[in-house]
Amino acid sequence: MALSVELVTSVEAFERLRKEWNELVDAMEFPEIFYRWEWSFLFFRHCRAGDELFVVVARDAPAGPIAALAPLCLRRARSFGVGVTVAETIVAGIADYQNFLVRAGVHRGRAVTAILDFLDIHADRWDVLDLQQFCSRDPTTFQIVNAAQARHHWTARTHMQTPVAVRDLRPGRATEDTGRLHRIRSRLQALPARGFEVRIACSDFDALWPRFCDLHVRTWPGSPLGREKDRKFFDALVASEGMRAHLDLSVVSSGEKMAAAHFGFIDDRKAYYYMPARDRAFHNDRVGAVLLLALVDHHAKTCTKFDFMRTLGTYKTWYTDTIDMNYRIVIHANASLRALAYGLFDVSRRFVVELGLPRALLRLLREKRRAPPVT
Repeated sequence: MALSVELVTSVEAFERLRKEWNELVDAMEFPEIFYRWEWSFLFFRHCRAGDELFVVVARDAPAGPIAALAPLCLRRARSFGVGVTVAETIVAGIADYQNFLVRAGVHRGRAVTAILDFLDIHADRWDVLDLQQFCSRDPTTFQIVNAAQARHHWTARTHMQTPVAVRDLRPGRATEDTGRLHRIRSRLQALPARGFEVRIACSDFDALWPRFCDLHVRTWPGSPLGREKDRKFFDALVASEGMRAHLDLSVVSSGEKMAAAHFGFIDDRKAYYYMPARDRAFHNDRVGAVLLLALVDHHAKTCTKFDFMRTLGTYKTWYTDTIDMNYRIVIHANASLRALAYGLFDVSRRFVVELGLPRALLRLLREKRRAPPVT
């Protein structure tokens, strides 16, 4: 029996999905904190002005529970002077993981095919389907690629986007760099004698949140917390009833100063390492590394996974050698001029990067600065 598919385009209908949406996430085999309704709804409300909702909902029956869901919206863009309508996930750019949401027990291929069939029927509404940060650990990612490539009138391209590391917190399950972690643990044990305090999962979240935001912007000048719209989104997210139980804010303080802090999330399975920050004045104290180890130790008591998420700094591999990959999937009709214009800049940029030209230019500039002046 075919799935019943509907399209949600109004904010009111989107808001009514809250309970069903989160129940679907809780019933997934590979749920992620970023899949919850609060992320998509609040981000659309605060950061998607001018974009159009395009949420595809599949049910076993018209009034039955949601079997699968594609949390999409339509964005108008211009590339080389050509107008392009891009269908993408609502939280594109802000969430480390995205995907089509499929209930455990529902055949992924069947659910993905139903969603892509619907998008095919409504292909006049979009030019490019641009799906980013779809993780390899969820087979739904590859079901989407397979189903899209089976449509001979579509072109489907995949690119490896960002590596992600996850530590298994169960005793004896992780392969780690024991030497480095032993040295960091020694620093952690020595901090109290030097006047530092380490607090994990702080209960005074509301009082610490503004201070954390200020520290994060000072640590990372490009922080989304320094942009008005994104800051409003995060303020609404942490204040939302559905997210309060999932928030985790931990700090290392020296007197009244916040030396390091981390804002992340927890669920029934794992802890998420999302936004670390540190005061550069305490760089030599390695407070960031110490706080991370304290977080891993703390969450090992209640969680089975510690997710370092996208981008793979060397320090993350000290804790684990288990690495997954996030993919970007770009789908469009064959020989689409709008899709060609949309992808031309991206393809050119990736070609230049793969040739190593940016790094070569940086090296030449450094060598030129070091060269003695000509007299």
